[in-house]
Amino acid sequence: MKVILKEDFTNLGREGDTVEVKDGFARNYLLPKGFAVFSNKHNVEIFNQKKRSILKKQETKKQIANDLKSKLDLVKLEFFMKSNDSGKLFHSINSLNIAEELLKLGFDIERKKIDIHHGTLKAFGTYDVTVKLYEGISAIIKVEIKKEKKQEDKKSLNKKLNKVDE
Repeated sequence: MKVILKEDFTNLGREGDTVEVKDGFARNYLLPKGFAVFSNKHNVEIFNQKKRSILKKQETKKQIANDLKSKLDLVKLEFFMKSNDSGKLFHSINSLNIAEELLKLGFDIERKKIDIHHGTLKAFGTYDVTVKLYEGISAIIKVEIKKEKKQEDKKSLNKKLNKVDE
């Protein structure tokens, strides 16, 4: 079945594109949710008239993505994690953790756009994480996982500082 997309779809096409999809996908998902319309003469004419505004909107999205990329490329996130004596982390870092940290810095990124190459980060070290912003535009942020100081280390440090103050 041929439909005209009303929104950008990652693996399907851009807004205004006429695409061929399976009947069930169109009837059960795209059409009821308002993501697409049937491809008939009337709808094709409507989208041909809207083509300029669609192209302008895509250029705007691309410019915003480029601006965001230049800012995100400078970001370095640090996570302080607890581990056992052998150095194995108790918790791993996933895209949700990264999205939350980015939100604290003022970047509202959906977690599905964050691509961790191995799924989750499970060891100490520095990693490159890809953030997909728009078609062909991705930012790479640095994520560093460091060992959290144990409570005993903090207490002994406080004692040393108190002795110095006296």
